[in-house]
Amino acid sequence: MTPIQEPHDLAQRRSAARRTALWFGAVAVAVYVLFILSGVFGLGK
Repeated sequence: MTPIQEPHDLAQRRSAARRTALWFGAVAVAVYVLFILSGVFGLGK
């Protein structure tokens, strides 16, 4: 069974998870943009 968690603890964990997801999303977008720009400017040759 899962132990009962305090509402404050749950809110803190959700906030941390959201922040982590946003960081991963930002990194993914940056990699995507760099990939596109490398194709546009011919840096992959």
